[in-house]
Amino acid sequence: MKRILFAFIVCLFLFACNQTADKLESHEHIASSESVDTVLVLNNGAKWKADSTTDKNVINLKTLAENFRIKPFPTLNEYRLFSADLTNGISQLVQQCKMTGPDHEELHHWLEPILNKNKELKNVSDTSAARKIFETLDERIDNYRNYFELK
Repeated sequence: MKRILFAFIVCLFLFACNQTADKLESHEHIASSESVDTVLVLNNGAKWKADSTTDKNVINLKTLAENFRIKPFPTLNEYRLFSADLTNGISQLVQQCKMTGPDHEELHHWLEPILNKNKELKNVSDTSAARKIFETLDERIDNYRNYFELK
């Protein structure tokens, strides 16, 4: 069930933004695990451009992480609930995505590790490992502002 949900989210991510066959090929190339370079880079020294809808959805993800971060000793169930909330937020981001071009490709580079770490968080078996995964997720989500201009 977890694999199906993850596959659904990835498919949703790949297809939600697509309007043409060219865009579909671009998404498939970006999403294949062998070809993804998830190292973020600036756009010739400048931040990438994102639309206001993407910014709004990323801010929602950041708010989820900020609200979770203040929990002193979260349980495994609370980590899993956070993961489910994050999945919903990512789904909304993907469904509303209208970005194209190199900026959109860099957004994929930013999002891919979040999808992977969130999958790990869903399957975690102890709170120590969950905390480390959450910290990585939190840092990656926060990193958006370092690579994308907020409107």
